[in-house]
Amino acid sequence: MLACSLLLTFSGNTSAADSTGRVEPIFARYARIYHAPTLDLKVEYFRDKPVEELDDFNGYTATLDFTYPINDVSQIELLLPLYTNGKGDYNKPGEPFDGRSLDVEGNGGVRDFASLIYERRIPWLENKLGVNIAWMAGYGERLDTLDAERNGELVDKFNHAGHNYQAGLKMDTDIHNNEMTLFGNLRYVMFKDTDDINLTGDDVDFEVLYATGALMFNTYGRLTPVLEALLEHDFEDFTAFSLSPEIIYTMSDGLDIKFGAPFSLTSDGQDYAAVLELTYRF
Repeated sequence: MLACSLLLTFSGNTSAADSTGRVEPIFARYARIYHAPTLDLKVEYFRDKPVEELDDFNGYTATLDFTYPINDVSQIELLLPLYTNGKGDYNKPGEPFDGRSLDVEGNGGVRDFASLIYERRIPWLENKLGVNIAWMAGYGERLDTLDAERNGELVDKFNHAGHNYQAGLKMDTDIHNNEMTLFGNLRYVMFKDTDDINLTGDDVDFEVLYATGALMFNTYGRLTPVLEALLEHDFEDFTAFSLSPEIIYTMSDGLDIKFGAPFSLTSDGQDYAAVLELTYRF
């Protein structure tokens, strides 16, 4: 109910979507289909990211996201985690390196899998409710491992197995004479046959619900302030809620530079992060 309430609160239709140069928050996405192929490169510096067998996991990760519009009602998205590097304390009682600091590195993400996602607008529902609405469904696969080492010696491999299934809804709308845009995204991810990436337990199969709401201010020229609310819930013992103030600088119709600083308001989840994203529209 909390996730549904968050989605409805931040949901919405954007007349600004008619411009190929429209900007978008770092985490929330438009329900309306893109007008041009779009490439996003995101680098996130994180502190205390939750991982099954690591405590105090600090580091950074890079992700590439390519979205290709098929027509005016559908598009496909390709998500590719590129690289993760960090350090954390090994938490595996009974193992020789338990409690020791490990270096973690690999050509992949933590819970971000290489994914192919299909998105489609729902025109009849848009006409009925007066907002932009789309559904999405996708499949993700782990492509590479994160190696955990101590002084160059391999101790463990994280994220070396598994896949996921994804489904969700997106909404957006303009308010106050197009001066602001509201976004609402809801995404359910079912992880299967994973290793060492569970949020709260050691099950290889688990589920996570991600809800994102954003308020974007459209009246400051090349600078676009954004405030996002992020919810992450695993249907068991983990509920993380964060706020992310952001600023977007539009260099041209095709290029945006985005800065964000998410910070947690709960004991669950990573403490805080710093995010840099480059968006290029072809």
